[in-house]
Amino acid sequence: MLGFCSVCLLLITGSFYHPRLLSDEVESEEVQLRMKEQEEHYKRLLKEVEEKCNLDNNAKVDTYAEAEDSAKVNWQIYLIVTILFVALWRGDTWSHIPLEYNSEEEEEGEKENEFPQRIYSNNLNIPDKSVLNQFHNISIQNVSQEPMQTCEFVESFVDNLLEACRNLCQWDTGLILEDCVGIGSQFEKWGCKMPPVYDILVPIFLQDGYCFKLEFDCCDIPPDKQSYGRILMVTPNSTDLGCQCTTTELEGDVLCLVHNKRFEDVHSLCLASSMCSKWYLDYEKVVKWFRLAFDKSWNKICHKYDFELAFHKITGCCGLKIQHQSGRTVHIKVFPAVRLKDSDVYLVSSFSNCSKKTTLSTIYWHISCAVCEYRFLKIMAKNVPKSSCHLKCLQILIFLTEKLCSSSDQPYVLGSYLFKTVLMHLLLSQPYSNWHECNLEHRLRDVLKYLGKCLDEKRLHRFMIGNQIFPQQIEIPEMLLQSEPINLFRSFAIERDSYSQALMEYQKILREMGPLMMECTKSNTVS
Repeated sequence: MLGFCSVCLLLITGSFYHPRLLSDEVESEEVQLRMKEQEEHYKRLLKEVEEKCNLDNNAKVDTYAEAEDSAKVNWQIYLIVTILFVALWRGDTWSHIPLEYNSEEEEEGEKENEFPQRIYSNNLNIPDKSVLNQFHNISIQNVSQEPMQTCEFVESFVDNLLEACRNLCQWDTGLILEDCVGIGSQFEKWGCKMPPVYDILVPIFLQDGYCFKLEFDCCDIPPDKQSYGRILMVTPNSTDLGCQCTTTELEGDVLCLVHNKRFEDVHSLCLASSMCSKWYLDYEKVVKWFRLAFDKSWNKICHKYDFELAFHKITGCCGLKIQHQSGRTVHIKVFPAVRLKDSDVYLVSSFSNCSKKTTLSTIYWHISCAVCEYRFLKIMAKNVPKSSCHLKCLQILIFLTEKLCSSSDQPYVLGSYLFKTVLMHLLLSQPYSNWHECNLEHRLRDVLKYLGKCLDEKRLHRFMIGNQIFPQQIEIPEMLLQSEPINLFRSFAIERDSYSQALMEYQKILREMGPLMMECTKSNTVS
């Protein structure tokens, strides 16, 4: 019986130090030393038990049995207490992986095994500052340089189109169009795509007492689609409108409108049928209306301009292409949007904040903080040094990613919005002085290391939602400030193929960014 108990205790002791249960932060020599001490201590205990049994061998049978049982109980209790003490001591004293992220300067004295599962290293293949500046000036700035006045021209032209739309269509549909808002890379001054694309939001709302009711956290939205909401149309005589035909066989838009007595006037019938699906605003129908309205409006104002305008069908937006007589082209994407209360947050028609496509119904609109992010970067530009490197970091990484992934048939997973999100997190977590242009190499390394850490953990939170530490000048509804952060990498836990592709793209950047910079610089210098 004593032997069986001893074996059980030995197995329990060994399980505490099984390699799969050990933290990678503990040095292997320390673990081996502790295991050796426990082994020697256990051998001593066994030896003492055997000696005591030999001394009592000539005693009476009943006395021997009583002594043996007492020894068993005492030593077993002692061993169990010792094991529990060691386990508790180990759990209380061993450190865990820190959740905070430090800049490269703050990590210079730390060991590389601090993040045991990371797919990156401290020795990234990043050229020095002079090579980075030369690459940026020759391959990015000179090639993708757009006139500073282009953004103003784009906004002015779209506003002229919208004014013509108001004169033609406003009283027919009841839809009111606000002035446009420029967003995205070109307006934030980090765009490096060729040809450049200018993203425009057009806020819309209803007149004559009609309004939109925005719905979030709907039970039928999948958990990995937290960035979406629905827009319910509400009439002057109703505060909560819903389709009454969804439980019957009459589920079409026209049949539904006929059977719903709350929509008795022709104006409501026209608006709902042209813009909604089951009383929810349908972005495909809204975009279709925009295309038709822009086409009619252009015919009214085309005589004012000396260029040609073409319309393109793009999912979720209205695509415009301006063709100048000189051959220069300007590409514009116009996104219908509904403002969330009096904030800078909008529900946008399938605005692509990351490269992952969605299969949701067209009544689900994307929650976009693009205007908030634009204003945040403008505020940061005033705080960081005048010759800051934060936008250079973003341009270099996006340019390299698109170059490296352009040969692939599949759309790349690490899109520009992910790099932008990482940059915005780092802008708040580091002193502004760290972003001086002389620190370009270090900040580029920080962005890559932060992204690698997020890929390891499969967690990268959207910057604005659930974040309460950014400047107060940006208007965010309290419901979004208090909501749970949205993880942009949540799908990686389920979709292994996407996660594997993201890791491959990331490792490809680390491996080939240096040679690719040299190649691009050389080719652009020769040309």
